[in-house]
Amino acid sequence: MARARTAPAAAAPVEVELPEGAPTSLSTRRGELTLPVFVPDATRAVVRGVPTDRLADSGVRALLVSTAHLALQPGASVIGALGGAHRFMGWPGPMISDSGGFQAFSLLASGNGLAEVNDAGLNYRFSPKQKFRQLTPRSCIETQLRVGADIVYCLDYCTSPSAPAAEQERSVELTLRWAAECREVFDRMVADRPAEQRPLLFAVVQGGRDEQRRARCADALVDIGFDGYGFGGYPIVDGKLVDEVRLVAELLPAGTPLHGLGIGTPENLVESWQAGYGIFDCTLPTRNARRGVLYTALDVDAIGRGRPYKIARLTDERWVREKGPIDPGCDCPMCTTLPGGAVAHMFRIEDTLAGTLASMHNLRFYTRLTEALHRLGTA
Repeated sequence: MARARTAPAAAAPVEVELPEGAPTSLSTRRGELTLPVFVPDATRAVVRGVPTDRLADSGVRALLVSTAHLALQPGASVIGALGGAHRFMGWPGPMISDSGGFQAFSLLASGNGLAEVNDAGLNYRFSPKQKFRQLTPRSCIETQLRVGADIVYCLDYCTSPSAPAAEQERSVELTLRWAAECREVFDRMVADRPAEQRPLLFAVVQGGRDEQRRARCADALVDIGFDGYGFGGYPIVDGKLVDEVRLVAELLPAGTPLHGLGIGTPENLVESWQAGYGIFDCTLPTRNARRGVLYTALDVDAIGRGRPYKIARLTDERWVREKGPIDPGCDCPMCTTLPGGAVAHMFRIEDTLAGTLASMHNLRFYTRLTEALHRLGTA
């Protein structure tokens, strides 16, 4: 007699243990942000390929713009004259601006003579044909306030984790000096504004891979006093993201808003959220989307156990005759209106609509992921 087959047992609910006091929301002058939140990079005051009025369809609640890029083109004075970045791009929600320090680091790392650092600040240009622009603590804050950001960042000196100890030490010294100057300039410039109309001021923790140096940087920044702190990008050594971000989170006061700068894969986002981070930004979702690489099949039950999603590559032959949606579980405009074969066709003929629809889908995947994390964290 054949034995009856037993259905596999359902996975037990994920038990989430967040750091004590990890915030689940952040108040800004343009509204409350539920945490965790994924913030698309609108580097040049545009999320590439996606109309601003369609971002809300993907669940986007905040954007990040680049101080260094906007200061160069169209210029902070132009954006200010046009009503600020919110009016400029038609975005009503909270906006974060970076300091420009990471862009300067990227230019320094290129070795093409596009950037230089001195005690006063950073000099940079994006092409050898351009003149250098100076980025100082004062100009950094002035530019961001003129742009109209709701979360403003102090100027910092970012270095590679492989940089020598002397350079890492200089990074901390300049980051702390500039942070104190930024704090002073910021407080003076917003002194006459009502408290509810003031932006928030964040600082970036530096120190390379040396834990003691990083701890000294974090302690000194806390002494100066900021509304939140960022960490991420190049200071993270490959394969050690979880250890690195958790260490920094443990160095900062409980309940402090933390921004995982440039932390972008879904797995890394989840791991960093479990360490206490609540804000994330990355170009990865939209960049991959333009190449036809989509995140699909979000599995909330797999969060914390493994990769909670699948990858769909629309350039693969299998999608050419797909009658159903690319991701049946997704509520984005692409998945609710079009068969997968139609979107694959758009990519094959290189129609720009393909990148727009795919970008909206990937952004919606990220916002669905952060929404699920919020539910898990507040259950």
